[in-house]
Amino acid sequence: MPSVSEDKLRLLFALLFSSPEAVTQDRIREVLYPALPNGEGGEVSEEAVAPRDHLPALQAWIDARQLPLVVHQVGRAWRLLTSEDVADELTLVRKKVHKERMGPAALEVLSLVAYRQPILKADIDAVRGVKSGPHLRHLLDLRLVRILGRADLPGRPFLYGTTREFLDRFGLSELKDLPEAGRLAVPAEAQPSEPSIEPQAETAETPGTAETSTETAAS
Repeated sequence: MPSVSEDKLRLLFALLFSSPEAVTQDRIREVLYPALPNGEGGEVSEEAVAPRDHLPALQAWIDARQLPLVVHQVGRAWRLLTSEDVADELTLVRKKVHKERMGPAALEVLSLVAYRQPILKADIDAVRGVKSGPHLRHLLDLRLVRILGRADLPGRPFLYGTTREFLDRFGLSELKDLPEAGRLAVPAEAQPSEPSIEPQAETAETPGTAETSTETAAS
């Protein structure tokens, strides 16, 4: 593994510490190794700028200074979290009521989306026995759920899935880290084939698009 300079580690630490969201590999590379104007300074090898080499080095740098922080992977991005040894002291902070708190019904809808994605609203309604439109709209507003595309079925209904913010909120690196994922990730109906998906352009990254779409999709 290529050695990482102290300056680069300090800059990477500052980037992760100051970012309100998980930081992607591209963002790390952009900040640590910015392109020089007019192509001056030559090229830096891909190996030298691989974030996957820098992040373990940063964790070692943090450990050497006995900082109560860990570098945590969220999907294909990273962020700094407090370490478990200070969890008890931070209990009161974590108990603070959040303005975006979800109720039991919204959590139930979110769990169905997480374990059975891509999933139709009709399938969620069928499992719960009640309409789920308001809860889906709320989860879309919180950017925990996104529209993956449309099913190749009459009416072209939307298919729903979770977002990177969902992983971040629940401290998961990827979907396979969900508890009991292998047992619970079974489709709501045993169909001979999954409905095909037609991707929705920019839906995952543009909250405004999702909110507009749900006026009819999650009704």
